[in-house]
Amino acid sequence: MAELTHLPPNCSTDDIIDVLERDGAAIVDGFVDQSWLSDFNKSIQTSVDNYTPYDYGEPEALEFLGHQTVRLNGLISKATGYIDLISDERLLRIMDHFLAPNCGQYQLNSSEIIEIHGGETAQVLHWDDMIWPAHFWAPDRLLQFNVMVAATDFTESNGATQVVPGSHKWDHSEREAMPGEIARAEMSAGSAVLIPGKTLHGGGSNIDGIRRRAIVASYVLGWLRTQENHFLHTTIEQAHGWPERVRQLLGYDLYAHYDENIEAGPLGYFEYGSPAALFNPDSPRKVEAG
Repeated sequence: MAELTHLPPNCSTDDIIDVLERDGAAIVDGFVDQSWLSDFNKSIQTSVDNYTPYDYGEPEALEFLGHQTVRLNGLISKATGYIDLISDERLLRIMDHFLAPNCGQYQLNSSEIIEIHGGETAQVLHWDDMIWPAHFWAPDRLLQFNVMVAATDFTESNGATQVVPGSHKWDHSEREAMPGEIARAEMSAGSAVLIPGKTLHGGGSNIDGIRRRAIVASYVLGWLRTQENHFLHTTIEQAHGWPERVRQLLGYDLYAHYDENIEAGPLGYFEYGSPAALFNPDSPRKVEAG
């Protein structure tokens, strides 16, 4: 069976990038501290307990997303500390390396809890870039990057994410993973597995009944539509309390980037200007929240 490389908590960003370039995935042990994780888990528990399964409309969608899996979005409004995770300097340096060359400005794509319960079957292996048509127009361009923090221990028997090292270099139209090429992201709570958008992966099967909870932050090129509509999960009042960098990640800013490689924008107008004007007290376009 294939294995994923584990890096120590004090590894450098360059160490992580080197493994990601080589393998298409990496695990960083102890990525978040236990105090942060405990606070996060306590704050999200009410939302998990009140979860009502979605009507996905199609049997295929339910099969893919899980019969025995809790999925929540909007974590910035539901959980303590999520802002700290998405703005973690190590993660942003990694996104600067993998995503910024194709967009200049990247955004948060989705914020998720994925909690696999007993009896859940393994998810079909997939790569996340496939949801955007741009993947088929520019298959050599990375569109998205997924970070999954283990909120509980990940084991092979409770649904540890399956990952295919090296698959980020495959032609996915011509090759499928063989059993011996599939690794399990087994890791302790607080560790993180990093999976670029062209690496095959999928949730594992939970055969021991112990709940497996993941905290997900995925990032996407700034000129693509995000999977999650952050504006419906947040408010302008909330955004006033965030750091400027977080507002940019959540789309409360104008996308515009011009250099010798990329000329794109502006996208996301507010009154033919930047939404950042909402948060600038000196802006003539400032509009009072509410």
